Amino acid sequence: MKYRATHIFDDLGNDFFTTEPPSNCDLMISNPPFSEQNQIIERSFELVKENKIQSFALLLPLATLETEKRANLFQQFEDKLAILIFKKRIKFLGHTSSFNRGCCWVCYNVPALKKQPIQWL
Repeated sequence: MKYRATHIFDDLGNDFFTTEPPSNCDLMISNPPFSEQNQIIERSFELVKENKIQSFALLLPLATLETEKRANLFQQFEDKLAILIFKKRIKFLGHTSSFNRGCCWVCYNVPALKKQPIQWL
């Protein structure tokens, strides 16, 4: 498996918003900063439209599903969209319990998820 790790910023000069994914990228997986989720979601769909990635999985707060702007964006791609919802809150390492929140995986074009677009984990 080939991969490339990028971040919003890092010491290697990689930046999610400007670094190109590896050629023939099948799947992009990310636990992005929640404060940047709108830009990350938009960039992820742009990468799909530009044929730079085939699919993605983003770990995001459940509240991501609640806004009209994001709902409209997701609706454009609903034919290949899947949401995986956790039955329990994720405990993020290195954070206090007040940081832990309800999360979900927002996935696009992941073949194994085509038959059940909403799943409970």
